[in-house]
Amino acid sequence: MPVRSIVTHAEPSSLSQDPAALSLALGWAAALDARVIVLAFPIDVSDSGADDVDFAATRSAVAALAGRAGVATAVVDRSSFAYGIGEVFADHMKVADLGILTGRRGPLVGERLLAQAALFDSGRPLVIAPKTTATTPPRRALIAWDGTHAAARAMQDALSLLPPGGEAIVARVTDHKVLRMDQSGIEAAHHLARHGIKAEFREIPRSGRDIHDALVAAATEAGCDLIVAGAVRHSPIHELVFGSVTGRVLEGGCPLPVLLSA
Repeated sequence: MPVRSIVTHAEPSSLSQDPAALSLALGWAAALDARVIVLAFPIDVSDSGADDVDFAATRSAVAALAGRAGVATAVVDRSSFAYGIGEVFADHMKVADLGILTGRRGPLVGERLLAQAALFDSGRPLVIAPKTTATTPPRRALIAWDGTHAAARAMQDALSLLPPGGEAIVARVTDHKVLRMDQSGIEAAHHLARHGIKAEFREIPRSGRDIHDALVAAATEAGCDLIVAGAVRHSPIHELVFGSVTGRVLEGGCPLPVLLSA
């Protein structure tokens, strides 16, 4: 199913700085003939000026960026930013094809609520945009495969972004999980090939690395322009002690866009 609508968020104060998530959303939308829904409201509850946002100026700034990209947009703003941020974003994602946010590392509650609700409450894939990236849609993806339903969902969601004749590497970190044969990465590659994607399966030795780091290194070395992974919600204690690929991606340290599906 082609992408026809993308939801993203933009801080009003950052619109003059070419925010990464909005830039990626507009770039992909221009190439895919999609529209962009921009939720433009502040989420930093510690910002003393957050209640004084000029929303008319915000809408005008978004319109200018969208006009240069040749993309149809709709702007949603709200002055009550401390409550319901995640729910509002997830509700818009439910009736769109995907969401795009910028990964953030920090203690702000609003930022965590936005990302977690978008990922786990919308039923749609979420792309985490790096701070700088090409804004053309991906043609070569590394798909992290561990045989889980989240990984299968992510693989399927990636098909809406990869063009016919696009390429994919189905990558399994070898010492992470034992897979049943009927969930093997080889069969996943065959599934992608049936959809017109040039796919291959590769095993990636973990070699003592964090799984996130192993996937990023493999994607970079293979010239991929997208990483695809299933997302799992862990308890705060698990995240603190063990960490997770999902948590690392949401922190925004990956140099490539990452599509996450829960």
